[in-house]
Amino acid sequence: MGAKVVVGVPAFNEEATIASVVKTCRPFASTILVVDDGSTDETATRAYESGATVLRHESNGGKGVAVATIFDFANRELADILVLLDGDGQHDPGEIPNLLEKIASGDSDIVVGSRFVDGAGNATPGIRKIGQRFFNTMTYLLSGVRCSDSQSGFRAFNRRAITSMRFSADSFSVESEMQFECRARALTLAEVPITCSYDSPPKRNIVRHGLIVLTGLIRLAATQGSNRRGPYRRLPASPTRGPVADVKSLGHSPAGAPGD
Repeated sequence: MGAKVVVGVPAFNEEATIASVVKTCRPFASTILVVDDGSTDETATRAYESGATVLRHESNGGKGVAVATIFDFANRELADILVLLDGDGQHDPGEIPNLLEKIASGDSDIVVGSRFVDGAGNATPGIRKIGQRFFNTMTYLLSGVRCSDSQSGFRAFNRRAITSMRFSADSFSVESEMQFECRARALTLAEVPITCSYDSPPKRNIVRHGLIVLTGLIRLAATQGSNRRGPYRRLPASPTRGPVADVKSLGHSPAGAPGD
């Protein structure tokens, strides 16, 4: 029997793309989970109708909160592998097997889909490249863990990472926090090249987005010596506790196990 793979998609106002993302993830997932982080559009409904299991936050908590909910779900579902990717259509679900293969090799606990290895980042707009290099350097200097694409939302985690990682960031700095967690939990990180589509204009102001990440990094560095050794913010314990509410009947994805 193949590994139990949960594909988790944090989403906020992604009604235009979420159905396509869910459908193209189906061949690679045992379960597809979409966490609708307080969207004001039809993201949750379209994800549900496309075959995803959907958990909806009653209000927008931030990407870090959505990722924490996904990890809690994967932990409770006893997933062998968790794959994260964004709901805006920038990532190609057809590249999921590349991440799964690297995780299955047993050499790494976390695999990051990087836009900047093997020339994969050639299509990345110049201003984004500059920002990414800055955050890559900052995250490495503060966490001590190297990663060529610290802000990539396309990642895979084995069971050890799923059960041990905890997140305090509530914003887009959650990807950087994963490098802090690697060091704190003695997890190993590897990278595989991915492509990324920039056909659609950015939904958020790039400068404002960068300031949010920078603020989150500063907070992570400030708490590295204390909170990392102490208690972590608890993840939602069930779909009916914390900030999580159900959508319809929380229908489960009809996707079969990988290889079926």
